[in-house]
Amino acid sequence: MQTRARQIAFFASLDAEEEIERPRHYPRPVRFLLEEKLRRALGLLGRVTSTDALCLCGGSGMDAEWLANRGIRPTILDLSPEALTRARLRARRHGFEVTLVRGDAARLPFSDQCFGMALVHDGLHHLNAPYRALDEMARVARHELIVMEPARAAMTRLAVALGLAAEIEPAGNVVRRLDAAEARARVQSGGWRHVRSARDLVYYQRWTFPVYQRLEPNPAFPVFVLAYRLVNVAIGRWGNSLKVVARR
Repeated sequence: MQTRARQIAFFASLDAEEEIERPRHYPRPVRFLLEEKLRRALGLLGRVTSTDALCLCGGSGMDAEWLANRGIRPTILDLSPEALTRARLRARRHGFEVTLVRGDAARLPFSDQCFGMALVHDGLHHLNAPYRALDEMARVARHELIVMEPARAAMTRLAVALGLAAEIEPAGNVVRRLDAAEARARVQSGGWRHVRSARDLVYYQRWTFPVYQRLEPNPAFPVFVLAYRLVNVAIGRWGNSLKVVARR
């Protein structure tokens, strides 16, 4: 089975209820880590002026809900029809409006600068041509660009060697982690002048959830948050989680 067809089949097989509700049912520290990715990206970006956004590889709508809760009207583009169906159900259940488009992230069916913002969260690394999709994001966004993806990093190579990170995901795709310098260069070549990037150490997998559950109650949770931030001050610049943001 070809990679794209295998991915479509994989995402169709996911538990609908879990996908619609995530991350609400995740342990509190994992929810914090997910929110911290967006908080960190928004901090790098500064003031946001967009009132609408394209969520590339938007899946079941978690990122779209993030944006809707901040007053930004989302459009989700995804290859999986089942994921888009789940996103529609999430929007109805949790009271936000969303536009759904099925399409190829590397060939977006939109005109230049037709969205205020373009955002992707853990979507490009599924693709055969992630930088081509990044070029497309830069083309269709008018004001802001936010990319949150796995970083190409020595720390990640070590994690793969130790079996803590995947080289090939269950969906069948090779994990194509992004290089910060190359990502910035591609965005700048698309006409974006103010481009910034940062890396952080962020780690959660299904097998870690029982560990994180032990850190949910107070006072363990505030200690976890403090430890996370101190670790990232010390070694985050070499971390596995890349944020690239830009404004015109």
